[in-house]
Formats: sequence, structure tokens, C-alpha cells
Amino acid sequence: MTELYHLAYISKAKIPGDLDTVKQEVNDILTAAQRNNPRLEITGALLYSGGYFCQVIEGEMEHLEELFEIIQLDGRHNEVTVLHFEPLENRGFSDWSMAFAGIEDRMRFDIAGIKASKDDLPAKQAGKELVSTLEALVSQHQSLATSLP
Repeated sequence: MTELYHLAYISKAKIPGDLDTVKQEVNDILTAAQRNNPRLEITGALLYSGGYFCQVIEGEMEHLEELFEIIQLDGRHNEVTVLHFEPLENRGFSDWSMAFAGIEDRMRFDIAGIKASKDDLPAKQAGKELVSTLEALVSQHQSLATSLP
């Protein structure tokens, strides 16, 4: 059995323009991920929060490294910060090649505190918080989507 990993990261979005432009770019990212991730057997979730991308991706180490390199080279991402990269027993987003967790005006995580710390613990804790937050938001979005007429 192949060992699974999950990688949680944040990056400053480099998307010039208004909220409609941001929504279109996020939609483009989701569409590309939903098209490309199944080939790599990658699952995950994406949140745009206060000018930052907050994302969790899950899969085999080799495939995650391949995808993460693409993300780091994508001109829409800046100041990419890995919160954690750890083995995973079970996928948290197994139903989604890339789930959408929403677009928020204000950043919900303490980015400055995470980046300023010389200790790995705040980043790991933020990574765990990011994973659980995305799981809750994706579940909430799914409930809303299925309850709409």
C-alpha cells in the first residue's frame, strides 16, 4: 500500500483587479485542479481568505511534490509558506479532486505570527487548523449546494 501525505500551505495571491477578477481566477484554478488532479490521484480543498490562498492537497509524496512545484511556479502565488507536510492515514477530501471552501474578505489565520516564528510548532498548528477549517467549510458548502432548489 502506498503511503499518503497531506500538504497544507498558504500563499499571498497575486491577482490584480476587483472581486469579480478574484472569483474568476479562483474558478480557473479550481477548474484546472478538478481536471488535472485525478490523473495524479490528488484530492484537496482550496480557500481564498483575505488575499491569501489556503490549500490542503493529499496524495502520494511524488505526486504532491510534482503538483506543489507547479503551484510555486504559478504567477498567481507569492510568498508560498508550507504549514505542514505529513503522512496521512485517511484522506479528508477523498470525494473531491479539489473542493471549494469559499472566498472570504478577511484572513482567518494569523499569517504574520506564523511567518515570524522561528519555531515549527506554530506553522504545524496552523496547518492542522487549516485542514480542520477547510473540512468544515467544504462540508458547509456541500450542505448549502444540496439544499438549494
